Amino acid sequence: MANWKNNPAFLGMDARKRTMVEFLFNSLNGKNINDALPIITNWNMQLKQNNISFTKEENDLLTQIFLQELTPAQMKQFELMKAFMKK
Repeated sequence: MANWKNNPAFLGMDARKRTMVEFLFNSLNGKNINDALPIITNWNMQLKQNNISFTKEENDLLTQIFLQELTPAQMKQFELMKAFMKK
């Protein structure tokens, strides 16, 4: 995905959601998986406190944004964590 900000799912979000997604994206930029996890946890807490939730389409977009920024080594870490979390 060349530019996630032009994705219909992103453009269809209300302003609060777009702001939160941009904040997350900027916060994760350049971070490794270990540094990203606390940021994502904190972000999820902020969503709950503000009663913000995402549709399946929006969640898919968030996953794409996150995954496109991972290096190959980070992607391996992510896949291992994902497999572990399914157990």
